[in-house]
Amino acid sequence: MVQDNKLGRERLSSLIIIFCLFLTVLTSIGVNYLDVKVLNIELIDRELYTVITEKGNVNIHPDNVLRIERTYTKEAFTGEPVELDKIYTDKGFVYLSSQAPYAELGQKLMNTVDYYGFSLWERSGVDWNSLTKYSYAVGTPAQQVPLLFFLLSLQYAALTIGGIALIVLVFPLRLGEEEWESSSAFAQGEEESNQEEQDELRQEVMKSLAK
Repeated sequence: MVQDNKLGRERLSSLIIIFCLFLTVLTSIGVNYLDVKVLNIELIDRELYTVITEKGNVNIHPDNVLRIERTYTKEAFTGEPVELDKIYTDKGFVYLSSQAPYAELGQKLMNTVDYYGFSLWERSGVDWNSLTKYSYAVGTPAQQVPLLFFLLSLQYAALTIGGIALIVLVFPLRLGEEEWESSSAFAQGEEESNQEEQDELRQEVMKSLAK
């Protein structure tokens, strides 16, 4: 009975993990399909920039910039130094690589609000919770933003449920095996104790008959 429960729980957990993996792959494909790539950044006026994307152009003013994340220089697979920065605006975010052809103008845009080059700059009154509604690539069509957030939420849920199923699959089974071994050892100990009592009783009976 205990073994059947183990097999049933193992089979159910495995099915949940497989389903969550399939859902994660499916949502990842959807997110990549909806992702919008930046093609170029141009300076239109003294402080007005336009971000040219696959889905159209987006004008950005320094007042639209809400948060800047700068990374330390790292080496790519080719051995060349690379910096990956992220600019959050109220029109979406922009990934900025130092190897991109528009890297210089992107750096200029960041320097218009972050004069000192901090690794993290945020506009006053802005926190991470207020930025979550802008966590999509700049240039993403407005009608696709809800779908993108739905796919991301579905992906996070699949990863969470799959992780819980994996924990349930691994740890409780080991715990159950230990309990089974413990109960088996206890039952064996009881049998040995009963056998010893029977032997002692038999010896007493033999002694009384010998008298």
